[in-house]
Amino acid sequence: MSNMTPDVNADLKSKLHDLQRQPLPFHPMILVFSTGVVSAEDCVPMARQPMPDVGMPFSGNIASVFGAAIRLNPSIHDGAVVFSRKSKYDGYQLSAWSMRIVSALIPDYVEPNVGSAHNSALALSLAPGIDLCAILSQSGTVFFENGTISRPVN
Repeated sequence: MSNMTPDVNADLKSKLHDLQRQPLPFHPMILVFSTGVVSAEDCVPMARQPMPDVGMPFSGNIASVFGAAIRLNPSIHDGAVVFSRKSKYDGYQLSAWSMRIVSALIPDYVEPNVGSAHNSALALSLAPGIDLCAILSQSGTVFFENGTISRPVN
C-alpha cells in the first residue's frame, strides 16, 4: 500500500499533470516520489559533472529548476529525478538527479513494447517507500503506483 493518503496522492498527480502541460526542457521526464531514502537496490546515481543542486521543494516553479539544470549539464535529462520527504507530513524536496532505475521487482502485469523507462518506473513503484513514479512526455503523463499504471484524462 502507498505511503500517501488518497487526497495527497490526488493532489500530487494533479500537480504533475499540470507540469506536463508546461513547456519542459526535456522529454521524457521520469519523476520518483518517496518517503524516506530510495534504496540503492532500486536506483543508482549516474556520474554527472557538473551536478545540479538538490534540496529545492517540489513546487510550482519546478519547471524552471529543470531548465536551469539542463543548461548547467545537458546530460542531466538521462535517468530519473527523485523527490523525497522524511515523513508523510513533510513536503517533497529534490534529492537526486540522473538516477538509473535498477529495481529487480516484478509487477504482476507488464505492457509489451512500451520501453525501458516505462517498465523500470513500473517495477520501482513496487519498492518500499516509493509513493509514486511518473513519466511526463510530450504526449501525456503516466503514473505508476504500487505496480499499477494510470493515465489522467486530458
